[in-house]
Amino acid sequence: MEKRISRGNYIISSIKYALLEVVAAILMIMWLVPLYAMILGGLKSNLEAASTPILLPPSKPSLDAYAFAWFGYATIPGLEPTMLRYLIVVVPSVLLSTIIGTMTAYFFFILSEKHGILSNSLFSIMALATFLPIETVTFPLIELETSLNLYNTYIGLIFALLIFYVPTSALLMSIFLPVVPRYLMESARMDGAGDWTILWRIVFPLIFPGFLSTLIFVFLQIWNQFFIPLILTNTPNMLMLPVAARFYTAAYALIYNRSFAAGVISSLIPLIIFIFLGRYFIRGLAALGGGAKGV
Repeated sequence: MEKRISRGNYIISSIKYALLEVVAAILMIMWLVPLYAMILGGLKSNLEAASTPILLPPSKPSLDAYAFAWFGYATIPGLEPTMLRYLIVVVPSVLLSTIIGTMTAYFFFILSEKHGILSNSLFSIMALATFLPIETVTFPLIELETSLNLYNTYIGLIFALLIFYVPTSALLMSIFLPVVPRYLMESARMDGAGDWTILWRIVFPLIFPGFLSTLIFVFLQIWNQFFIPLILTNTPNMLMLPVAARFYTAAYALIYNRSFAAGVISSLIPLIIFIFLGRYFIRGLAALGGGAKGV
C-alpha cells in the first residue's frame, strides 16, 4: 500500500516538474523571439526584411546592414563613435551612482540607530527622486546645467544621471544593509575603527553581492536612458548611442534591416554583461524578494 502511494506521489511530482519545465521553455522562447527577429532582420536585405515574416531566416544572409549601422555612411553617423562616447558617460555614472548610493544608505543606516524618525524622513524625501518622472524636470534640469556651464558636456550628462540614479542605488542598498550583524560594527567601533573603515572593510565585503546586483541594475537603467541624452546634448559630436539608435527608426526614413541591426548593436553590451554577471543580478533580486536574507 505504501509503495503504491509513494509511486503515485512520484508520478504526480514528475508530471508537475515536467509541466513547469514546459512553461519555462515557452516563456524563454517568448522572451527570445524579439532578439531572434532583430538578429535575423539585420541579416536580410531591406526588401526582404520589409516583405517577409520576421521569424523567417534570410535567403541570402548579409552583414551589410550591420556594417552600415556600425560605420555609418556619408552624412549619416554610425553607432561606433556614439557607443564609445556613451561608455565614457555610462561607466563613471554607474560606478559613482552605486558607490555614493552605498555610502548614502550606510549613512542613513547609522543615523537610524539614534534618530530613527529623522533618518526615515530624510531618506523618504531623498527617495522621491527615484519615483520622479524625468520628463517633469526637463526645463529645471536644462536651466541648471546651462547656469553651471555643463550643458552639452560629458560632465553635464554624468551630473544629471547622478541626480537620478544615486537615490536609486541608495534605495536598493538600504535593503541589503540590515543583513549585516550590528555586533560586528559595534565591535569594530570598540576597537577604534571609524565609520569609513567599518563601511569598506567590514560591511562592504558582506553586502558585495547586493552591491554588484545594484550596479548591474543601475547600468541597465542608465544604458537604456534615452531622455537625458536627448535633452542635454544638441551637437553631432555629443550624439549618444540611445539617441543615435533611435534615428535609425525615424530620422533616416524607416529602413527595416538597418533599424534591426542598430537595435542589435545597441543591445550588445547589456547582453554581454548580463550573460557574464546575470547570476549575481538574479541572486540580488532573489535576496530582495526574501528581505535580503542570505545576501
